[in-house]
Amino acid sequence: VIALVFATFLSTSLGFLQPLRHMSHDATVRSLRGHRVETLRVDLGQATTEPSISLAAAAGLLAVSAAALCTRNARSLSKQHCRVVRPQQPVMDKSSQNEARELLRKLNKRGPESGNLAHYDDSWHIVKENDSVPPSAKWSDCSVEPSMSEYANHADLGARAWMSHSVISFDYRVVEVPRGNLLDPSCDAMILGHLPRGSEERWLAEQRPQRRLIVIDETVHKLYGDRVRAYFESRKVQHEILVLPMVEENKSMELTLEVAKKMKEFNIDRRTEPVIAIGGGVCLDVVGLASALFRRRTPYIRVPTTALSYVDASVGAKNGCNFGGSKNRLGTYVPPCAALLDCEFFATQESRDVANGIAEMAKMAIMKSEELFCLLEEHGPRLANDKFMPNSDDDGAPSRVLRFSIESMLEELAPNLWEHSLERLVDFGHCVGQDLEMAALGTEHELMHGESVACDMAYMTVLAQQLSLTTVEERDRTLNMLRGCQVPVWSPVMTYELFVEAVANRVKNSMGQNFPLAVGIGKARIVNDISDADLKQAFMRWQELCAPNAKANHAEVHVPAAALLHYVDNILMP
Repeated sequence: VIALVFATFLSTSLGFLQPLRHMSHDATVRSLRGHRVETLRVDLGQATTEPSISLAAAAGLLAVSAAALCTRNARSLSKQHCRVVRPQQPVMDKSSQNEARELLRKLNKRGPESGNLAHYDDSWHIVKENDSVPPSAKWSDCSVEPSMSEYANHADLGARAWMSHSVISFDYRVVEVPRGNLLDPSCDAMILGHLPRGSEERWLAEQRPQRRLIVIDETVHKLYGDRVRAYFESRKVQHEILVLPMVEENKSMELTLEVAKKMKEFNIDRRTEPVIAIGGGVCLDVVGLASALFRRRTPYIRVPTTALSYVDASVGAKNGCNFGGSKNRLGTYVPPCAALLDCEFFATQESRDVANGIAEMAKMAIMKSEELFCLLEEHGPRLANDKFMPNSDDDGAPSRVLRFSIESMLEELAPNLWEHSLERLVDFGHCVGQDLEMAALGTEHELMHGESVACDMAYMTVLAQQLSLTTVEERDRTLNMLRGCQVPVWSPVMTYELFVEAVANRVKNSMGQNFPLAVGIGKARIVNDISDADLKQAFMRWQELCAPNAKANHAEVHVPAAALLHYVDNILMP
């Protein structure tokens, strides 16, 4: 009893109740004999830096410990109830406790303005205020912030927590090469194009022999394999070529592991020998995933050979493979060290394949660029037919469309490379389109990726007008532009049941609808909370406007004859 009274007096008079930071703690004196012992609740307020308070805290803790020992050993109390005298200081109310927790949360989540880690004596050190650091130390913009653990209790008042803040940057180049130059042995882009001219890394690479592993799609290999082999032989680069069937049906983890196995056999250097992926989006995604997994990160280079991958898969950070019947369900955010672009590869594509890529360009036009929209509106049909070949020396339309598309994509991707924000304009066409693509895969109505995206964009265009975000004129103009680019705006695979399922998947995977919708030509915003009634009404209106058997009085857009013939011949009856 004397010890308990002494503990209460000492801790109260010396400030024991306010020595530690951001913490409420239940200190319980327990009786080993089964006696009823009340709980002493100690609410600890804000920290103070005065040594006397810390000393008081230590003294108070010693006193409480002594009291507990006395209670444990007091056999004379074995038949009595022991009551611990409560301190007179009021317990922190619930509001104050919540404020303390919120302050702790903010302190733990805040990002440091600058790093507190310095490297000297071959080791990294957390640098505290007034610490002495050698002038030659290397500073990091990363930090480690120690603090008291919010889960500390009477058993371990010293439990700690650490907030590690690491700044991870990715630098990668997207480099256009003049048409037809990439496989010209006089061009060093395939060997050194991932390294900026004048950099120390490039100078060092020029001094040593080079080795490369090339992974190429088997269709591309039939068309360009001899030129690829001749290029590396002419440049005297030791190389091996892995040829694989890179098609959507094979886009699996098994295919990814085949690439990783070859990387192991080639004994690739994880720093100086980037794997080169040559092919369409499937090839670029699979090789990217294998490179991200192999030794946790091995550099790789993307060489897109399709119009779609030229403006889509090549410029972003994502890679992946299909899994469990879902598209790209496995993957990472690890960009290539470079994407090397040469639109000469389009020449060996079918017009439908080129139009498939134009759909992704149309996505950026509708969302971000009225100028790109107007270019596609005027030149879309011939770009697909002529495969982006200029029709004269001063015809800049093909190159302008490609450059606008790439730059607008990079604008959206660079600040949100890891998709911390799920409000993404680049998701336009991908809200229900991916479900449509997978549902159509292997059927008589199979759609390419860009074609599925186009169907999605057409529906969302109708929805935007349904919600009065755009005018009827703007809706019709957009649908007309898509048709002119020779992509479908409707698919019989997209039933209302599939649509409802696709919307549910979108809400689940994107933590809300987060629908990117046009609010004019070349302008957009993210929209949520669209009612089921509006979604259904827009779906029915989309069917009326876009299905081939739509009634004449509902055909409010002009369909170019060439686009309609392409749609019937190549898509409805491939």
